[in-house]
Amino acid sequence: MVFRYKGIKYAYPYVPISKKIRAYAQMMRPLTAVAAILSGFSLNYVFASVSGKGTTLVFSVLVGLVLGLLQAMGQCINQSIREEVEIDRINKKWRPTVTGFVSLKEGKILSLILFLSGVSLAFYLSFSFGIYALVIAFFAVSYTVPPFRMKKRFILNNVHQGIARGFLPAVYVASAYGYGWLAVLFGIPLAVWVSGSQGSKDITDVEGDKKFGIRTLPVVLGKDGALKVMSLFMGLSFVILSVFVGLGWLPTSFLLLNILIFPSALIIYALKKEARTDKFENSVGWLLYYGVLAGWYVLPAFLI
Repeated sequence: MVFRYKGIKYAYPYVPISKKIRAYAQMMRPLTAVAAILSGFSLNYVFASVSGKGTTLVFSVLVGLVLGLLQAMGQCINQSIREEVEIDRINKKWRPTVTGFVSLKEGKILSLILFLSGVSLAFYLSFSFGIYALVIAFFAVSYTVPPFRMKKRFILNNVHQGIARGFLPAVYVASAYGYGWLAVLFGIPLAVWVSGSQGSKDITDVEGDKKFGIRTLPVVLGKDGALKVMSLFMGLSFVILSVFVGLGWLPTSFLLLNILIFPSALIIYALKKEARTDKFENSVGWLLYYGVLAGWYVLPAFLI
């Protein structure tokens, strides 16, 4: 079965449905969505345990699924903005909206479906979940969509992602259990870590970003300068974490999260060596970034 389809730049008279489905899946970036699902799943167990209310496997999966759907939505809208397609023609020529397998309109429709699915599921779980899901969705969209396009603003682009991927998910889950203060204290060092490590995806995108005025750390500071700032942010996150534990604001067991210092250093090393992999879209450093981010979320479920 085939679709008759006109691409963005070239005509694709016949696109097999299997390739079309694969292109949609590629746009959603399954690896990042799985990381988001794991974070929501694990955080739900953490705050359910702290509150003493308990939880179920199904509820935890649904909490994580909300984050997964919103993460996929953000990835799709990011690839469906014309300015981003022009950048991807230089940095990531294989993306579906660049090759023409998915049009900008189709990408936006897919983003809308994911947004409605994620927010509806969040409101089904609880009203507070729904409100935070809307906030998370706003951060996902405002990163690339005009007139916000936070990704163009030096340092603020990193902080924006730190809040979106480090701070808000914890507060989102904690809202159902009345432990917002604990989520804030945990979210602060995590947001600082993400603000630094987020640059892992920018190291390989300098050519396209520089041409279109995207002021990332490596574009403004160069590769070595960017790695130094990233190291500073990531190191500071563990200092803040340890101080909060020392003050009794976070559980003593959270000190064990400092073990993530070692894979964090490995991120910097991989980026410095420009380690690449053909099996994933970005560099080894970027892949490690998602692995360590998952560790920040999953480990507390065991430590608590």
